[in-house]
Amino acid sequence: MADKTAFDILFDKLSDRGMQPERQISERNFIMPGLDRMSNTKYIIARNRTFYFCAYDSHGASAYSSKTFTGIYSAINLPPETDCHIYKKDWVDLILRRHKRKSGIRYIDESLTITSATDWTPSLLLNLTDVNLYLEISKRIEPIKITIQHDYLSIIEGLKDKTIIGIETDLWLYEENDLDSLINLGGQLIENMTNACAKQRL
Repeated sequence: MADKTAFDILFDKLSDRGMQPERQISERNFIMPGLDRMSNTKYIIARNRTFYFCAYDSHGASAYSSKTFTGIYSAINLPPETDCHIYKKDWVDLILRRHKRKSGIRYIDESLTITSATDWTPSLLLNLTDVNLYLEISKRIEPIKITIQHDYLSIIEGLKDKTIIGIETDLWLYEENDLDSLINLGGQLIENMTNACAKQRL
């Protein structure tokens, strides 16, 4: 029996957690004059009662055509123009991060870097407990970010045309400890933030 790939292992581990994953694998050849190109895309989507899980991997021959990420995502009741990324604060943020924003709340601004194309920040969605929960996740999975965007993952039918919140890494996660941290701790953080948003909009 052939060794299982990281793709197969992840599918089995999500099944073991009762999440009923679905998989998609696509290989396409593009024949162009003087150049052979190939695109290979595979992803797994699963759902539980509060969020969607998605692991995505795409490879192409051309530069910048490859992309890998794993995350959990949920709809959040925010306007379509809401756009925000949240990272653990790091000295390289001074160089790498554009459109940095301050929330005006000390425990957020001392621990996190927020970027946004608008002036909006998630200051009302993150209490001290949630900031510490995110930092705990980032100790176990690195790099990892919180993202809030409209219509971010069109491959997930249930999230089309909605503003979503996600916790995401640019790695393909399949180890037990990583999955537990993302699904359990990350799931709690997403639930906390979506509940805080609902309360603010009452």
